[in-house]
Amino acid sequence: MSRSSKAYPALAAWGRLLALLSLVAVAASCTNTVSDIGVGLPDANTDTGAFLIDTLTVRASTVLRDSVPSSNSTYLFVGQYTDPLLGKLTARSAFRLGLPSTYAPDPTAVFDSITLILKPDGYRYGDTTKTQALVEVHRLLSPISSTQFSFTSPRLTKMDYDSVNLLNYSASGGNVAPVGRARPNLRTLRVPLDRTFGRTLLTMGQAGRLSTQDDLDAYLPGLAITPATNDEAALVRLSATATDAGVNLYYHLPTDPTTVITSSFSLAAGGRHFFQMRANRTTAAITNLPRTAQQATSLQGVPSSRTGERIIIEGALGLQTRLEFPYLLDLRQFGNNLTVTNAQITASVPNSTLTPFVPLVPALNIFYTDANNHPTGVYQTSIAYNTGISTTTGIEQTTYNWSVTSYIQSVLRNNAPNNGLLLGSSTPDVPSRVILGGPRNVQNKLGLRVYFIRVQ
Repeated sequence: MSRSSKAYPALAAWGRLLALLSLVAVAASCTNTVSDIGVGLPDANTDTGAFLIDTLTVRASTVLRDSVPSSNSTYLFVGQYTDPLLGKLTARSAFRLGLPSTYAPDPTAVFDSITLILKPDGYRYGDTTKTQALVEVHRLLSPISSTQFSFTSPRLTKMDYDSVNLLNYSASGGNVAPVGRARPNLRTLRVPLDRTFGRTLLTMGQAGRLSTQDDLDAYLPGLAITPATNDEAALVRLSATATDAGVNLYYHLPTDPTTVITSSFSLAAGGRHFFQMRANRTTAAITNLPRTAQQATSLQGVPSSRTGERIIIEGALGLQTRLEFPYLLDLRQFGNNLTVTNAQITASVPNSTLTPFVPLVPALNIFYTDANNHPTGVYQTSIAYNTGISTTTGIEQTTYNWSVTSYIQSVLRNNAPNNGLLLGSSTPDVPSRVILGGPRNVQNKLGLRVYFIRVQ
């Protein structure tokens, strides 16, 4: 706020009102027909005034909410990718294995091999033309909670695992992760595991030491899958509930060496899992993004002026956007008999933020919020994006459009506080992101248009 507005608050408010009145006067003089000012609006006449305002101040900020649960998701993620705008993203997952319904291998059974089977879907975040270590596998050292949520943030949930890799790839005996491309059509990933690990599972079953799920959990709380340190390719999404995902132990009887016996330790039967996502912002082109959530009672927002007039929404990292309308109540200066007939927000996605390496932008969920950026209720859900030719640039543009008519009307009628709205991804357990232009972005301005009528 300037020195003059601090010293003369009444004068500053009067200045805003004069500017608003002059804009409305111009709008009213140019909107004499229904088609000019919006569908369903009456003609301006001596009894009814119809107005359009598209200069109401909108404030936008990016908020970090790192308490995003992932233990209730059906997904796992693993991999690493450097998003030029958001920084280096790293995903890792943990899961418990379910004991086979009857696990009592014959005492004479002979071990063959052991394999981790994972079920990717078509989702990729990153460059699938590059090679990467598809997964490293580690033994969990502590169990996954069955009574509390596990979160995507490593700050909130600790993933405690052994540094030793349980892989069995190197001919020299070292446990080295396989290297390959995470092709989108790769739907089954088979990862051979350490043979000593497999033999131990077999011998413990033969000895009757793995007769219950508790026995298995005590010996093996679960597995963690991580990317290799130098991976720079893609994040891969996996099913956490596929019945054919898990660890398969293969063995045979000496009397029938050609018949393979399989015991499956399923992820789905294990019933506990979570994934984590973190971002190293040191290489991010968008600076000043929130790094860690503030106190639980107050999540600080970073104004769009500090992030290059851009605002960010991303699910698994917990990035959300808050929109505020600080001078909304100034509309009351036009009288008490106002009816907002249509109010629309248009938010544009800068084309430079869309690349083949980033998934399609997500649909948005919009929430009421309190003064501290906590959602207090659902306003609208599943706001999908649209593509079309921009009248400003003449090129194809991705935009979101949604109505705030009921919100503004409720505020003007004192039925709701003017705390603004909170925008989040409709798929918070997926790292898909969207970057929107801020209110002062020249090429991709976030705009608010309000149509209202005033009965004389």
